[in-house]
Amino acid sequence: MKKITLAALILSAFAASAQAQSTNVQIYGLVDLGFAKISGQSLIERENHPSRLGFRGTEDLGGGLSAVFNLEQEILADTGAQKGNLFDRQSWVGLKGDFGTVYLGRTKNIVDGAQGKIEPFGADGYLGKINEAAFRVGVSSSRVSNALTYVAPKTAGVTFSAQYVASEVSGAKAGYDLLVQYEDGPVYLHAGYEKAVQAAATTTDQPSMWMFGGAYKFGDLRLSAAHASGDTHVAATGEYKANQFGANYTLGQGDLKLSILRQKNSNNKYSDKDMVKTINAGYEYHLSKRSDLYAQYGREQVKSQNVIQIGMTHRF
Repeated sequence: MKKITLAALILSAFAASAQAQSTNVQIYGLVDLGFAKISGQSLIERENHPSRLGFRGTEDLGGGLSAVFNLEQEILADTGAQKGNLFDRQSWVGLKGDFGTVYLGRTKNIVDGAQGKIEPFGADGYLGKINEAAFRVGVSSSRVSNALTYVAPKTAGVTFSAQYVASEVSGAKAGYDLLVQYEDGPVYLHAGYEKAVQAAATTTDQPSMWMFGGAYKFGDLRLSAAHASGDTHVAATGEYKANQFGANYTLGQGDLKLSILRQKNSNNKYSDKDMVKTINAGYEYHLSKRSDLYAQYGREQVKSQNVIQIGMTHRF
């Protein structure tokens, strides 16, 4: 009851604000649900893309300057429950102008976020989620709190982004991320570097990683590849390397997708040990610009685990 009341109050507050002020507020979201059968396990109801509810808006401050904000929370569509903290996915406010966009708060890690431009499944789906974690190479994370993020205007196809993450712990080092992206017609390229924020004061070097990737579209076929290397600077966990290859082919009223990923680890016990080896294939049928049906199959070879998943996605 408390969560229902809170949601109602939030919706009412935003509606009243949008009417009373010049701020343009948008309510948006995604609902996704389907069934998955994982080898050795019972049939389960689960999502392909995380379901979410969000609020974003802008206010024209004049002179080409705007105030911007974004609040977004994840929802477990099979039960209707809120996942994690309220607005755990996005919670930030900032300014936008000719200089670009700068904002403060909890948001997507910019280096990790670039993976969705390469991975054909958008780093979602059962094996897509494995791919997403594996490509963080023991260093990166999905979201960062206490962050200052800057995104420069796109110039000649190039976009530069930077992110500073405060530790808020005495003696612990702050983190930072740098990302360069190039996108022009059929070509997409990116390169990123991250020094992870320290959660506690320590003399150990900060975990670090770098990654690069690219894609090219030949008519209805888009091919992509990416590489990431990470060093935890901890003997027991050591260094990780990941390589990923993908293909997306427009077929009929949908997209045929293929993704292959391999992650290796070297530490004080072994060298170049396979940690993750996945292959994921599927088809996404577009009912409309906002609604899709999907079916996919995946195999994780290290665990000898297979999964079949079907479902539906609707965006609003």
